[in-house]
Amino acid sequence: MERVNENPFNFLMDLIQKYGDTIYIKLQQKDVYILSNPDYIEQIFTRDYKLFSKTRAAELRPFLGNGLLLNEGDSHRQHKKIIQPLFLPKSIKSYSNIMVDNIKHISDNWQDNTTIDVLQEMTMLAMGVMTESLFGINFRDRDTFSKVSDSFTNILESFTQVHEPVKNILVEDSTNQNKKQKNKFQDSLDYINQKIFILMDHIKKTNPEKTNLISHLINAKDPDSGEIGLPDQQIRDEIMIFLFAAHDTTSTALTWSMAYLATNSEIQDKLQKEVDSVLEGGRLPTGDDLPKLEYAEKIFKETLRIRPSVWALSRLTNEEYTMGEYVVPSNSIIFMSQYAMHNSPKYYADPDKFIPERWTKEFLYKLPRFAYFPFGGGIRSCIGETFAVQEGILALATIFQKWKIRPTTEGVSFEPKALGGFTKPKYPINVIVKSRNN
Repeated sequence: MERVNENPFNFLMDLIQKYGDTIYIKLQQKDVYILSNPDYIEQIFTRDYKLFSKTRAAELRPFLGNGLLLNEGDSHRQHKKIIQPLFLPKSIKSYSNIMVDNIKHISDNWQDNTTIDVLQEMTMLAMGVMTESLFGINFRDRDTFSKVSDSFTNILESFTQVHEPVKNILVEDSTNQNKKQKNKFQDSLDYINQKIFILMDHIKKTNPEKTNLISHLINAKDPDSGEIGLPDQQIRDEIMIFLFAAHDTTSTALTWSMAYLATNSEIQDKLQKEVDSVLEGGRLPTGDDLPKLEYAEKIFKETLRIRPSVWALSRLTNEEYTMGEYVVPSNSIIFMSQYAMHNSPKYYADPDKFIPERWTKEFLYKLPRFAYFPFGGGIRSCIGETFAVQEGILALATIFQKWKIRPTTEGVSFEPKALGGFTKPKYPINVIVKSRNN
């Protein structure tokens, strides 16, 4: 157990290398099956998804509530239908100017030849984009964003240790350590809840008809009761999911992108050559430029391969389940790791190397569907996938149009840390930014 907690990535890759693509282990008195077979993973996410439930839903609900991430069955499908219009291609493209404006706001505050904390800057960027794009509020207070970010991190730390799930934190315990951890979790959750309800109240009082996620939910028809307007708690749960996603998926992916670019000058030069060609005269990128920013897209895609923001997904079998020659008992955990699949030499040549050029049409055609699934798959795939990819491409284009980056004298560590289900940098990633105009 100690080794799982210390470095789950190495533990997992060693297991797969030694025992193959279908592994059975006993973990915390549970039957656990670790899958690295893309056909089995596809079967679970697409054809047979109704036969499974989410494994840690009960533990996560005190934090995330019953939003899209944890909702199940008919309720999930109904609420996804309500939110889906905000994530149609036309809607997402309309957010491009907001995205670029927020990205520019962050990067314009950098000083030539100074060091930036990349994760901190990308978190500010992602939260600003999310707040304005989906909540309709141009809010750029770094202090508030930092406090929200710290609160999310405190909460995630509660989910990290395999031997200490959140349910143990939420019950009474006499030890000082557990009391301290419980208070930290609750204080952080209270702070985020307070900000969410203030945000909801602001929208209701000022402009409830303006198109954004909150007004959309306020005016939506409840699929269960038929009443107009979802309950406040349900709206809170959906907002929490999207804030959580901004904090821990897009920001993390962009942080890894910046790290790889800082240490690969040839890739950085190639990106800037594309940006200069597409954005003639130094104009800012728009949604119409996205199809032309092909290399920027490949960089973001390669980032999500080598360091997927979410490193693993799991499902609980609701009944006995058959995968090829394997019969999995009911109430077993099936564990599927994006990190393991994306770094497998079976599907990727030189998987440890950052190679955006690998993403050709020919390569994609041959790649099994679930050898690459940074956003999950099937009916439970991430609703914000297109939003996140668009933001990633526009961020790379906007930042590298103006800046070059290089590592500090301490260098850059690519060692990942599992924080909750996310692939965070184990050590701070600091880079030096240099203006291209000087």
